[in-house]
Amino acid sequence: MNELADILDEIALHPNEQQAWLALACWLRDNGSDDEASAVRVFWSAIAGSIEMGMTIEQALALVKRNARNLGRKAREIEEAAVSSCE
Repeated sequence: MNELADILDEIALHPNEQQAWLALACWLRDNGSDDEASAVRVFWSAIAGSIEMGMTIEQALALVKRNARNLGRKAREIEEAAVSSCE
């Protein structure tokens, strides 16, 4: 069984299910793609919207990968701001 393939299949079936996207973010982090993981964790709903508009999961994730450094940095800034606002 391929864990990544199972996660992507779940996303394809239910693109608006946050849990599947968080599972993907964990898989990415565990496999050394920290920037992509941060981007997926924070921007999953926008990525899901792209899929709903006709982009394939592979195309959407290729875009994330291509822009991972910038998206990851912005995602971490957003997460840090959210944590700071709760303190």
